[in-house]
Parts: sequence; C-alpha cells; structure tokens
Amino acid sequence: MLSRRQGRRLAVQALYSWDLSAIDPAELVRFRWYDGEESLDFPRLIVLGTIDEIDRIDREITRHLEHWDMERVNRVDLAVLRIGVYGLLYQNDIPAQVTIDEAVELAREFSTEDSYRFVNGILDAVRRDHVGSA
Repeated sequence: MLSRRQGRRLAVQALYSWDLSAIDPAELVRFRWYDGEESLDFPRLIVLGTIDEIDRIDREITRHLEHWDMERVNRVDLAVLRIGVYGLLYQNDIPAQVTIDEAVELAREFSTEDSYRFVNGILDAVRRDHVGSA
C-alpha cells in the first residue's frame, strides 16, 4: 500500500513536471515513471485537485509572499507549497499540522537547505487564515 507520504512525494514530482512542461493532467496522473503496484488514487487526487484549483492556490501563496514575486519562488518549493495549500484548503479530513509537517519534510527532501523554513512560514500563514489556530 502506498503511504500518504509516498503519495505526496509523487504529487510533488508530478506538479513540478507539470509546471515545467504543461503536460496534460490526464497523462500526468498516469505516473508512468513510477513502477510500483500500489493504488495511485491519493496522489491523483492531490495532483488533479491542485491543478483544478491552481488559481486560488496560487493567489493564497502570493498573498503570503513578503517582498517576493511568485516568479522568484523555486519551482520545487512551489510544487510543495501548492500541494500543501491544496491540503489545507480542501483536505479537511487531514489535520492542518500534518499537512504542514509533511510539506516541510518534502521541502527538506527535495529542495534547498533553507526551503523548509520558507514552506513552513507560508503554509502556517495560510493555515491561520483558513483553518484557525488549532
């Protein structure tokens, strides 16, 4: 069984690829590069949901960028932020802190040394705005 962490990892990779190449979402969620046997329903949900809500998600990210422009955001960080914001706004069955913690771990795994702080700050601000302080 594919863990949620593995599913999020695949979703980040897919969204990064989509951001760079604008690949068709239906093709993207085939995850042709993944050779596992597990169900890919969870990463598909994240990827397709994020793409469907990309305008709102990007507005949320942009609102919380201080002295930054969206174009300056590292593309890997952006993919991580997008799945994090999607999770905070649309996956109400997952606690907000779990969503943030998972995104921080993905930033540590895939991005630069300090990216996890940046990701944590943006997602925590989105959480405060939309989920509350709990």
